[in-house]
Amino acid sequence: MTHENSERDYKDPLRRYNPATSVILAGYRPRLSEYSVKVPLFRTSTFEFESAEEGAKFFERAYHLPGDDGEDPGLVYSRLNNPNTEIVEDKLVAGEKGANHAAVFPSGMNAIATTVLALVPQQGKILYTNPVYGGTYFLLKHLCPVRFGVETTAVDTSDLKAVEQLLQKEGPFDMIFLETPANPILSQTDIAAISELARKYGEDKTLVAVDNTFLGPVFQSPFELGADLVLYSATKFLGGHSDIIAGAALSRVADLINSVRDYRTILGGTIASDTAWLLTRSIETLWVRMERQAQKATKVAEVLKDHPKIEKLLFPGLLSEADGQAYEVFRKQCHGPGSMITLLLKNTDRAGAYRFLDHLQIFHLAVSLGGTESLAEHPRSMTHSDMSEEDLDRCGISDSMVRLSVGLESSDDLIEDLMAALKVV
Repeated sequence: MTHENSERDYKDPLRRYNPATSVILAGYRPRLSEYSVKVPLFRTSTFEFESAEEGAKFFERAYHLPGDDGEDPGLVYSRLNNPNTEIVEDKLVAGEKGANHAAVFPSGMNAIATTVLALVPQQGKILYTNPVYGGTYFLLKHLCPVRFGVETTAVDTSDLKAVEQLLQKEGPFDMIFLETPANPILSQTDIAAISELARKYGEDKTLVAVDNTFLGPVFQSPFELGADLVLYSATKFLGGHSDIIAGAALSRVADLINSVRDYRTILGGTIASDTAWLLTRSIETLWVRMERQAQKATKVAEVLKDHPKIEKLLFPGLLSEADGQAYEVFRKQCHGPGSMITLLLKNTDRAGAYRFLDHLQIFHLAVSLGGTESLAEHPRSMTHSDMSEEDLDRCGISDSMVRLSVGLESSDDLIEDLMAALKVV
């Protein structure tokens, strides 16, 4: 690549470092940009070729035309590639254990939709976690079968027996799409066990894709557990400041990500250079942010877990041996609890949940998650409102449920804010 960030000369030596170190070093060399220590912003739509022959060669590579020698195409046009795009992709790879390739997108949903379109054929089949984020649900439940001719089946993937029964009865599937912890109920899916089932029943065709948005590369490493693809809403913890919209797809195998990139090129789902630059900035602080947010969330959860107005508090860090398989999966699979907490309020309806939300002063009443500020929302009427009433009930997403994203404020202040709001429930 033009800015010399190829796997051959840059990524592999970084494997010896901790990912928190690698993401700072990866993808960029100051000597190529006037020795600027930080990455410049390449705000350009197109790039000049040194010769007509070079331009032709770049297009052969970019579009896999006759004469394509398999090398990186070089910089052509920012819908295909841009230095900021390539740098942030290299940083993503450096931070994700087991990853070799990455592609970034204008949003998490664009990353998921493009990956599905690129890798699942017409008349293909997808098995997916129930529940998933509302946008993913709509794509898989409605658009895939109606618009794209792809059959989809939802299942509680934390129930391995149910998954295996479906694979035996209705497999093979082209893709198993996992979201773990599941949004918003935070159920734990055993990625390694699902990956083994995919190999057992998949006839060598089943891809395992994991939406790792809630725990990120800091607290969960799906590739080390057998996943083929890892997907992110980079808007959330990867971006971390609630000031960008972005997405990412990562793979171990070049063929998979090349297909995804080809679809990205033609469909035009290209991240802006400004957004890629901001994401580059954010990834360098990912570890310190997520680790600190998890500490604060743990303190909040410990205080709230026995509150008389909370029927149930869902937080991975509170799982114990009494929780059986969920605890075992968390213990072997996760490096930390993350900072998402879900509350089920006791003896109340939607109006009570709304009163609670309306009385918060520090928590922002807003959707999304993973920013430096704490957020609170009502899943049934907001992030998951496009799910059917039947599916909401089946997943336990009730009117009394509130989802919290813990930020970087004082945990004592956050606890005081929550305690005050609970008084009106």
